[in-house]
Amino acid sequence: MLLTWAVLTGRVYVVAWPSPKAASRADASPAPEPYGRESEELPEGPQRTLSRRRSTLDEPEEEAGGDAPSERGSILPTDLSGAAGQAFRDPKSKRLLLRDGAYWSEPDPYGFKVRGPSYLMDKVKVPCGPALFHLLDCDLFDIDEPQPHMARHLKDRMAALWAESGLLVEGKRPYTMIVQLQVPGPPYKSFCMYLGLPDRGAIFESDTPFGHVAKRFFEPITSPGGEGGGQFATNDKLHKWRNNTFKLIPRCVNAPFVVKRAVGEVPTLLGNKIQQFYFAPPDGDYFEVDCNIASSRIAQYTIGLAIDRASVVIADLAFLLQGGAPAELPEALIGAVRIEHIVMRDATKLDLSKSTSPP
Repeated sequence: MLLTWAVLTGRVYVVAWPSPKAASRADASPAPEPYGRESEELPEGPQRTLSRRRSTLDEPEEEAGGDAPSERGSILPTDLSGAAGQAFRDPKSKRLLLRDGAYWSEPDPYGFKVRGPSYLMDKVKVPCGPALFHLLDCDLFDIDEPQPHMARHLKDRMAALWAESGLLVEGKRPYTMIVQLQVPGPPYKSFCMYLGLPDRGAIFESDTPFGHVAKRFFEPITSPGGEGGGQFATNDKLHKWRNNTFKLIPRCVNAPFVVKRAVGEVPTLLGNKIQQFYFAPPDGDYFEVDCNIASSRIAQYTIGLAIDRASVVIADLAFLLQGGAPAELPEALIGAVRIEHIVMRDATKLDLSKSTSPP
C-alpha cells in the first residue's frame, strides 16, 4: 500500500531483476525475520477488524502471499464492534496507542513540517503543532467491489468509536473525517481511517487560519452531482479546489531502503495524482474523502509490488489542508496515522449486500 505514495509524489525508481545464479542463491537462503514479529501467540479477540498481529512466517507456506484471502466468514456493518476505547489513549496527549490486534496508531505529529505564517514570501516551513483531529481507529475491509461513500454503511461504527473514545466534550458536537483508500482487486480492499474532532465549531465557527480554509473544504454537499463534489461531480470549481487543497505528507519510519527512497517525505496534493471523491451529507456530522488507487495505472502496478512488503514497513500518513493565502497560514495538521507491519490478508470480510443505505 505504501509504495503507492511513491507514485503519487512523482518519483521514479528502477528495480533490477537478479540473475538466475543470484536467484538460486536467494532461494537457498533462509527467509529474513520480518520487523516486529511476535514471539508468542496473542489470544483471539472478537472478530471485528484485524484480530491479531501476524507474521507471514506464522502461516503455512502455501498461504504466505500477502494478499491471500482470509478464511474467516464475512460480517455485516452492524456487527462491527471492539472500538479502540479510552484505555488505549495516552493520558496527556490523547493520542491513540498501538494495541494488540491492530496495525495502526496515532504518531507524534511534531516531526512534520508545514507552511509557516510567511511561507508565501520566504518559503519557510515550520514544525507543526498538535493535530486538530484525533485518530479514532482504522479498518481494513475485504469487499466484493469498490464502494464509494463507505461512511453511509458505517454510521453505527462511528457512533461506537466516539462513545468509547473518551474524547467527547459536553455541549459540543463532534465531527468525523473518513479517508478511504480504495485498493484495486480482486480481492478489493478498503482501508478506512477515522479522524475525529471533538468540536465541529473549530471548522465552521473558527476565525483561525485553519478555519478559513476548512469552512470551504468541509462544506456540506447538497446533491451527488451538484456544486461541492460527490460521486459524479468531478468538474465543478469546488471539487477542483478540494483536489488542490487536500494534502498528504508521507514518512517512512522503518522500511527497506528502496521503499524509503521511493516514498520520501514530499507533501503531495493527492487529487492531482489520483481520482478523488468527496461526500458530506447536509445533515451529517462527517466528511469522507475517497482516494481511488485504480484511477492510476502506475499506482495499480506499484501497489501490487507493495502488498508483499507491507508487513515489514512502518510508515506515517499525515493529512492537512494547504494554505494558499496569508489568512490560511500557518498550516495546521488535520491528523496522522501510523501503519505498522500490516498484513493485507487479515482484512475483515465485510458483507454490504444487505445494506440499505442510500448512495
